[in-house]
Amino acid sequence: MRVTACLAILVAGFLSAWPAAQQPVFKAQSDLVVLHVSVRDRGGRYVTGLDRDAFTVIDAGAPQTIEMFSADDVPATIGILLDNSNSMRPHREIVIASTVEFLEHSQRQDEMFVLTFNEQVRLAWAPSIAGDTDPARFGSAMSQAVVARGMTAIYDGILEGLRRAASGSHTRQVLIAVSDGDDNASRATLDEVAAKVRASDAVIYTIALTDPLTRDGNPGVMRQLARATGGESYRPRRVGDVEEAFDAIAKDIRSAYTIAYAPTRTNRSADAGELRRTVRVYVRSKDGRALRVRTRDGYFEKRKEASP
Repeated sequence: MRVTACLAILVAGFLSAWPAAQQPVFKAQSDLVVLHVSVRDRGGRYVTGLDRDAFTVIDAGAPQTIEMFSADDVPATIGILLDNSNSMRPHREIVIASTVEFLEHSQRQDEMFVLTFNEQVRLAWAPSIAGDTDPARFGSAMSQAVVARGMTAIYDGILEGLRRAASGSHTRQVLIAVSDGDDNASRATLDEVAAKVRASDAVIYTIALTDPLTRDGNPGVMRQLARATGGESYRPRRVGDVEEAFDAIAKDIRSAYTIAYAPTRTNRSADAGELRRTVRVYVRSKDGRALRVRTRDGYFEKRKEASP
């Protein structure tokens, strides 16, 4: 996640996870890269309790100094994007129930909003703090909003989700897209969406709901969108597995480490335009074993116009 702003605004959500006496102090102006890192062992179990020294960050081939580190649960702005087309009719009830349960298990300071999309993208739930939201009222709103008819404009839905997440209350941004992935109504193209996704700060999780008999849908697109951001893609085989997918996403969000660093600038710093910087994170356990890591693989560094 790339964040460039006054530090007091940039890390407001991040610092809320630190006890006041332990909050680090930085210069008033900083260009920080913030990464949310999922760490697992070879058996797929989340690894907790690691400290800063377990992490190595390589940015554009150069080792970086980690300036901020937290193993705590950092609040996020979370957008849930629900396919509202006819293909979602068999999944409607379980998707609604799963979104309500997801709300109930979210971090209390998380900010959540819900968009639905068929031929049009609509705001089904305006941004609100999870701990202040009545689950019954939220569930009733989902039941009214998810009508499961029409065609699918998932690309348009994702673009709107990215836009809203970027203006959210927290620097950590998450989107959860639930669809069969088969777009047939968007104005935007897949190439346009892919470019916006890679340039954004959001982590995308996807739940691909395809008919096991007809195999309609495009789960490959769902997987592509998630991997580009360091997220994960789920493909439930049964209707009942949808709830498990939401539970897995909630656990992944809550288990992530958050690290931040001021990247070493390259010799091309005077060049105009944007530069894609590749990021790699390596993590070792307390006994020195390499662990499995998932995070975004890079970001775009904006360049100032060169002087004439």
